[in-house]
Amino acid sequence: MNQLKGIPESMLIPLAARAREFDHENPIIKDELSKEIFCHIKNDYKNIECDKMSQVGISVRSAILDDITQDFVNNAENPIVINIGCGLDTRYQRFNTYNLSWVDLDVPESIQIRKQFFEETAHYKMIVKSMLDDTWIEQAKQYDFYDKDANLLFIFEGVLMYFDMQTIKGLLNTIIQQFASHKITFAIEFCSKTIAKNTKRHKSVSKLSSQPLFQYGYNQLAELDAILPKQLSIKHEYNYFDFYKSRWGLFGACRYIPFLKNRLNNKIVTMEN
Repeated sequence: MNQLKGIPESMLIPLAARAREFDHENPIIKDELSKEIFCHIKNDYKNIECDKMSQVGISVRSAILDDITQDFVNNAENPIVINIGCGLDTRYQRFNTYNLSWVDLDVPESIQIRKQFFEETAHYKMIVKSMLDDTWIEQAKQYDFYDKDANLLFIFEGVLMYFDMQTIKGLLNTIIQQFASHKITFAIEFCSKTIAKNTKRHKSVSKLSSQPLFQYGYNQLAELDAILPKQLSIKHEYNYFDFYKSRWGLFGACRYIPFLKNRLNNKIVTMEN
């Protein structure tokens, strides 16, 4: 199996987290498919590490994003989900009973591995391109299920913290402009400035052979709002400390101290055009 380098290597951490969470006595998310994939590839990637707090955080973000996706499916007209930097994510497989139209996008080395475990269908497609190669947009519009009046949900999970502020703003601008006829919802994971400055202390990311670095984070939501395209309106911020409180242990006390809560955990932010 090909070795992953740089940011694509980081996709192994959430896979390991969801796989290990499956065996927990009271799992936040029960994802048997992730465990099957992890068991299949773990001998090829000896450097896969997932500390206990990362396992909790990744499981919490998976549950939050599942809830956001469910709400979108329930309320959107002709919903289409586009999952950017999908890695070995299994969310579509959890939602495929809805016959939902879905696009997973990632770089060639990631999709090459993904295609060993997932198959395309009439409603599920995989695009083999970088999110920064905006030709993926035209490719997505060529699928039979694409409708210019569809409601779109873009998911960025474990991706944008590896890019700088200008790259993030430019990418969101491009998506808004190229899908101008659509109602768009974004569900994006962000880390804090503190976490972004300390990638080398991250107990899981720092163990990756290529050691990719976080580049962008925010502490106060107003800081994020200031860099967003003017067409976007923030709807909600989900701080991981507020969910599954019993699993955080003593670390969870940070939820009562705003200074620490804003700096020591990640969050999902939803926004709409």
